[in-house]
Formats: sequence, C-alpha cells, structure tokens
Amino acid sequence: MQNRYAGDVGDFGKLAMLRQIADTGLAVGINWYLVANEVHNNDGKHTGFLNDRRFDGLDDMLRESLRIIIQGERSVYALENANLLPGAVYYSQLLLPPSIEDFQRKLWHENAINHLQKSDIVFLDPDNGIITKSVGLASRNSIKYVLREEICDYYAMGHSVVVYNHRCREKPEKYVQRFDWMKDAPALSGSSISGLSFRRGTIRDYIFIAKPQHSECLSKAQNILASCGWAEHFSQLGKWGGRG
Repeated sequence: MQNRYAGDVGDFGKLAMLRQIADTGLAVGINWYLVANEVHNNDGKHTGFLNDRRFDGLDDMLRESLRIIIQGERSVYALENANLLPGAVYYSQLLLPPSIEDFQRKLWHENAINHLQKSDIVFLDPDNGIITKSVGLASRNSIKYVLREEICDYYAMGHSVVVYNHRCREKPEKYVQRFDWMKDAPALSGSSISGLSFRRGTIRDYIFIAKPQHSECLSKAQNILASCGWAEHFSQLGKWGGRG
C-alpha cells in the first residue's frame, strides 16, 4: 500500500469487504504493508467510482467518506481516522527496502504480529500480493509482497488471514495455481482457503485462509458480496480446500 492510493476504487472494494467481515462480529486488524510513495506512474487515479451509479446504494457512507479523503490529504492515516471500521486495529509502520545485513523486515514483521495480536482476522495489503519465485528477498521490490512465512506466522498465532493479490495477465486456470502451496503447507493445517475477486479498475483478488472457528463468518461475508447488488463487482474466485 502507498499513501497516494488512499481512497481509490481498490480501497472502496477492500473496505466494503472488511466492513462485511466486521459485521459478523469478528475483530479486524489491518497491516497496510505501507511503503513509500512512487512517482513514476499514475496509479491511484481510479476515483471514477465516486460518481458511478453502479455503486449507488451499496455502501453510500463508505463512498462519501472516501470522497472526503480523496479531496484532502490522501493517506492510510486518513482512512484510519475516518473510523470506517469501528474497533479495527491498524499497523502503519513503513516497510523499508532491504539492504545488506539488514534485519529490519523481520523486526517490522514481529512488531506487526504483536500489534495485531487481539484481532480475529488480519488483512494484509501489499502493493502486489504474495511473493512469487521471480522476486528475490534481496530485491528492492520485495517490499511490495507478502512473504509466505509471514502468512504462516499470522495463522500460527491464531488469526485467520486475508491477503490482497493483484491479478496478473496469466490465464485464470494458471493464475490460481499460485495459491496451491497453501493447501499442502503444514503451517496452514486445518485452514479453509478461498478467494474473492473485485472487478473494478483492475481485478483485485483477496485470498482467505480461514481458521475453523472463523470459517462460517467469513463464508457469510463472501456470499453477501458475491450476491445481490454487490454481485456486479465481486465474485468468488474459488476454493482450494485445506489440510486437515
């Protein structure tokens, strides 16, 4: 996440999803995976949803709150201060690029786990998604990704995890294979794994790794978003099962 993205259509989708989850009674924590703003492109300009009639009546309070943020100083702190997720806990510490003999990411991750420890659901919001084989840990771009070990650590601490993943140009049947490792990972034993897609601007996918005690509530939230008025914007990505 970068501050310049705050309030765009991606935030509208993710916050609408998290508000549905919070409505089930589950405590939500967010790690923004905040990195410094880049200036080489126009990402973050996707604000046409503010006047798009297809969104009328779905969550007008959320949309108007984001309008105010976009018209002001856009940042994750503005999102937090708008109280869009009452009771939510946020981790906003900046994630810095790696350097030689630099252990800051490990410390950053440990601090995040401690800060979000009381949350039932932890949402991880990197720029790009779950790290791929083409990105090395020493790469400056690694800060745009969630590491597999970080997902597993949250799950081991008792949290269900929802991870943002940017849809690439692969064919859907090949793309979903990126998440096959989860169903066989011993650290995610007992989880129920599924996905939800938000189809506005670009396709944004949300991968759910649910603890058994949270599975019913998370399924309920997903079903609401994939039906009724939201069905024009959200759809089920699929289910991968879990390891018992």
